Amino acid sequence: MSEVRVSPWEAFCQHLQLAIPTESYRAWFKNLNLVEWSNQRLRLSVPNRYVKHWIETHYAHELLAAARTAGPQTEDFEVVVAPPVPAAFGPQPVGQVLTAALPAALTESRSAPAPGGRLVGPLGAGYSLESFVLGPSNRLAHAACQAVAERPAAAYNPLLLCGGHGLGKTHLLQALARELQRRQAGLTMKLVSAEEFANAYLTALQAKKLDAFRQDYRRSQALLVDDAQFLAGKEKTQDEFLHTFNALLHANRQIVLTCHVPPREIPRLDPRLLERFQSGLLAKLTVPDLETRLALLHAKASGRGITLPREVSELLATRLEHSVREMEGAVLKLAALCAADGRAPDKELALLALRELGYLREGPLSLDEILAAVVHRARLTADEIRGEKRHATLVRARHMAMYLAKQLTHHSLPEIGRFFGNRDHSTVLHAVRKMDRDQRQDASVRADLEALRLILGR
Repeated sequence: MSEVRVSPWEAFCQHLQLAIPTESYRAWFKNLNLVEWSNQRLRLSVPNRYVKHWIETHYAHELLAAARTAGPQTEDFEVVVAPPVPAAFGPQPVGQVLTAALPAALTESRSAPAPGGRLVGPLGAGYSLESFVLGPSNRLAHAACQAVAERPAAAYNPLLLCGGHGLGKTHLLQALARELQRRQAGLTMKLVSAEEFANAYLTALQAKKLDAFRQDYRRSQALLVDDAQFLAGKEKTQDEFLHTFNALLHANRQIVLTCHVPPREIPRLDPRLLERFQSGLLAKLTVPDLETRLALLHAKASGRGITLPREVSELLATRLEHSVREMEGAVLKLAALCAADGRAPDKELALLALRELGYLREGPLSLDEILAAVVHRARLTADEIRGEKRHATLVRARHMAMYLAKQLTHHSLPEIGRFFGNRDHSTVLHAVRKMDRDQRQDASVRADLEALRLILGR
């Protein structure tokens, strides 16, 4: 058998895929192109400055390691913002090369959906496990869904996805249904909300068609139920769901549920259901961290054909901390404003979008808002900033608060001094002058002030 040889560029792409998490690769590397690879230097191109900055900041080590593995003489790399230029090893983007270079056994398993599967229930467009943006807040839930898709009723049964509004539970449930439909030939699924289950049960009860209702649900090979907390307090519906749950579990059928809080915190939940729910894997989805929010915003914006500059994505990620749906709505609003004005997204349009969506308050800032922003950024307490202690971290945060109060409000120096611990106006003036000087000379001070302005929406 002849040996299959790959070019250095193809080898580089394969090593890069192995070194970087799948979700990060999809977000940042699918449009990475080869410009030149010569004289011990690898030159790559990306479509915009934001992607360039992100890759250089977060993945320089992985890029250089992959380059040196594929080309041992490589000493350095460079990322430029430019369209791809044909090169000796082929200018294909990483996404194309990876698909072409993978062994057939791997690519075939990801191709055409398995025939014969049947889904009873609505399946929303655009939901997939591949498009789900991963981070520390949701990695377990995503991995559990992948395991269930590969081995239904064998990996985790039941599986409970738990988290607050807008954190991705429904996305994962819909994506899992789609993946089961694709992978499992002939699998019959039922995808419903708990409310739909309750309504169907009451309708069947009133029409005296409980046998048909039970047969409909209990013949499913996979039952996926959204918002299971809706069952709370509905005694007869809970009893019926318990029997359905038991019948499916005993028949080795997959059950997946979503709920807003852990089962133990659902009020008026039947103790028997609580016991069944707790017998499975509870995978929590929590509020995404800053890096995950930035990746989410980038993905949502790319889906609408816009590229977010760094200052715009950081502004949105700073203001939208609690829900993926908030981010989707903000990106949609920003895209609409860009289309209406015929211009690319910038900080001015982002602030307008946030203000119209109600995330920024109109009018001048208050001293309390500035203090709260500094407390959040510096991880201190309000009493510490207003107090008498003078260690370096406290003094810097106190000076920043006074400086921003002078810059962003109409309060006088004496008023600012009184608010920040009954200090006199000369203390405030000293803080303002010091911050003016320090931000010109110290990049870390400048970065902190910019971050505080983003938090305050100014």
